[in-house]
Amino acid sequence: MPVAARIFSKVKRVANEQIAGSFLGGISAKKISGNYILMYHGVTTTGSTRFNSRHASIPCFRKQIAFLKKYCAVISLQDFFEEKFVTGKANFAITFDDGYLNNFTNAKPILEEFNCPATFFITGLNQINDNILWADYVNIASTLANADIEIEGELFRKTGNTYYSVSSEKSLYHIIKHQKPDYGFKQKVKEAFAKHVRFQDNPAVKEYWQLMSDSQITETARSPLIKIGSHGYYHNNLGTLSNQMATSELTLSKKYLEALTQYDIQELAYPDGSYTPQLVQSARQSGFTIQLAADHFLFNEAPDNPDIKKRYGIYSIDSCLNQLFTAISAPR
Repeated sequence: MPVAARIFSKVKRVANEQIAGSFLGGISAKKISGNYILMYHGVTTTGSTRFNSRHASIPCFRKQIAFLKKYCAVISLQDFFEEKFVTGKANFAITFDDGYLNNFTNAKPILEEFNCPATFFITGLNQINDNILWADYVNIASTLANADIEIEGELFRKTGNTYYSVSSEKSLYHIIKHQKPDYGFKQKVKEAFAKHVRFQDNPAVKEYWQLMSDSQITETARSPLIKIGSHGYYHNNLGTLSNQMATSELTLSKKYLEALTQYDIQELAYPDGSYTPQLVQSARQSGFTIQLAADHFLFNEAPDNPDIKKRYGIYSIDSCLNQLFTAISAPR
């Protein structure tokens, strides 16, 4: 990007932040048109990007929710799918993926303070006594470890904060997502890293990976503002599995969450946005009438598709309100 363009972009971002955060915020809000489903992950004390950019800071999240509630319409996911939009305003539905403990301790109180509806999408990892998502484990372990690791006879070496296969030159993250998504391989990855790094007892790191307990999920489900939905059972990339295996995983997830919440689980957010057209139909037949992709559709579905809708991810890659503006203005 030319120097002049970079300077203009910087000035624009600073102006956005200042105007939207002041009494002139309505000016910024008027520039927003349309209806959006936002995808958050975590809300931590500082929103550090040391391991990944999935967690907003507490002050930043509060600022975003305050802006949306003041100048836009924040509606439930159910109302969004039923197109019960507030006229004359941009409409937003709030979602959280992964079921982090910080959703319960940090996000939930802010949502309740602003009377803001949201949907939390939860995995079934508590059922198998695995309290960390594979992506978080790989992100954190890759940042903290320094030694080469070996998995199924394949050697991986660190470059920057990423481990790459010495033979294929593909990142470990890529291999898990696209080539070996099964839960068994993920366990072998953890075993390989555990020989060189341990971080799960470090209180400074826990905020970025710890998940809600069953009792906390149950308490959250009692909130009149927050619905619980499925985020798969093992957090596998469901689109890489056979339709039978993926559907079976969703059935396990639905049964587990319904036992905790005592209501019908109809909402599904695909882990990593991974699905197939066949799975969308199978999931609907299983009772998931509300289905969500990630930052984009995978199969060029129409925006008004009644079965699945895309979301706009919020990441800690800019100042607070610009995280919001960047998400909804990015080309899709």
